[in-house]
This record gives sequence, structure tokens and C-alpha cells, in this order.
Amino acid sequence: MKIAVVGATGNIGARITEEALHRGHAVTALSRHASSLAPRPGLERIDVDNSEPGALAKAMAGHDAVI
Repeated sequence: MKIAVVGATGNIGARITEEALHRGHAVTALSRHASSLAPRPGLERIDVDNSEPGALAKAMAGHDAVI
């Protein structure tokens, strides 16, 4: 499953990202500072500001689930 996690660098977002990767999902981390996350297999990092709805919608497109 391809999962987008909005706020992936925050406390809960980081935990969800970790669990999803551990379960073998492809995860896209969406955050203003997603590039600060360490590169890992199965993890795509996209810097996006959630106050920009158009950019956020574009980043979420094509995912099976958004958290």
C-alpha cells in the first residue's frame, strides 16, 4: 500500500511513518521539513507546506491512503 503521512516529522506522524515502513508499506512523508528525515528504503520525502492546499493535494495524489 502507498501511504502519505501529513506531518511526518512531528511526534505522531513520525511514529505512524515508522510503523508503516516496518509493515512494508511505501510511505511518502509530507512535511515542511520532510527532507530532514534520513533516507530509507520505502520512504519518499516531500517538503510541502500544509497551508498551501494545491501543493498538498498534488503531493497526496496517487496514494492509497492519507494519514
